Amino acid sequence: MANTVWNGSDKSASVTLTGSNLIATSGAAGTFGVRAADKQITGKFYWEVTCNIITAANTGIGIMSPSASLSAGFFTSGFTGSCGLIRTGLIYLDGTNTAAAAFGTIANGTVVGIAFDVDARLIWFRLGAGGNWNNNAAYSPVTGTGGVLTKLGLGIPAFPAAIFTANGDQTTANFGDSAFVGAVPSGFTSGFTSGASIPTNALTSQAIAEQWITTNPILQLTQTFVEQWATVQNVSQQAVVTQMVLEQWASVTVIAPPSADQNRVMILA
Repeated sequence: MANTVWNGSDKSASVTLTGSNLIATSGAAGTFGVRAADKQITGKFYWEVTCNIITAANTGIGIMSPSASLSAGFFTSGFTGSCGLIRTGLIYLDGTNTAAAAFGTIANGTVVGIAFDVDARLIWFRLGAGGNWNNNAAYSPVTGTGGVLTKLGLGIPAFPAAIFTANGDQTTANFGDSAFVGAVPSGFTSGFTSGASIPTNALTSQAIAEQWITTNPILQLTQTFVEQWATVQNVSQQAVVTQMVLEQWASVTVIAPPSADQNRVMILA
C-alpha cells in the first residue's frame, strides 16, 4: 500500500516542499505549517521525521485535525485538534504543555519516531532508534501505556503535521517508503499509509446525532443518509444518489429543533 507525503495544497505559502514532497522547509519568520496529504480515522501507525534544521523553540512535529490552523503553533493556547513535540522537548496538546515528557532540547539531525493509535487516540514520541517512548522506560505503544490522549473524537480525521516558527527550519518525513531508524512497534502499521477506512461506529454516531436535528421522521432518514456519506473521501455514485434524495426533500418544511432537554440527552448519549 502506498504511503502519504506532505500536501502541496495544504500548507502555508512560505513552506517549500522538495524531495518528492517529503522535505518541508520554512522560508520566512513567523508560524507556518504543513499537513500530510492523507488522514487516518482508524488503525495504528508508525512514522519518523528527521529534524534537519530545528532552531526555534516552538518548531515541532505531530498530528493535527483538518480544521486546525496552520498559522498557529502546537504551543498556541486554544490550538484545538493538535498534539506535537516541539524543539524544547515538550509535548503540547491543544496548545497546553502535557507535562507527559521532558526530552530536553532537540538537536539538528535528530530522528523522531511517532506511534499513533488512532482508535485509542493515543500518541507516543521517541528520539532516535533507542529512545524511550515519551521519555519514560515504562511507556510503550505495544502495551498502550503512557501515551498522550489526544482530544480528537472518534471518527475525526488525523493528519501528520509539522509547524515551523523560524526561517530555514526544515524536516524530512519518512512515511514508510524508506527503512526506519527505529523498530516499528508490534501491532503498528509500518508507515502512514494513503487512504483511510471509515469505521462503522463513526458513521453510526454521526447518523444518530443528525437524526435528532429534527423530529420529522422523513427528514431524519434523509439526513442520516447524507451524513453517512459525508465522511467518505471520494465522491461516488452512491453519494450522488444520496444528494439527489436530499434535494427531493429540500422543499419539505423543517419544523422547530428539539427541546433543550432533548439536546441534553443527545449530548449525554
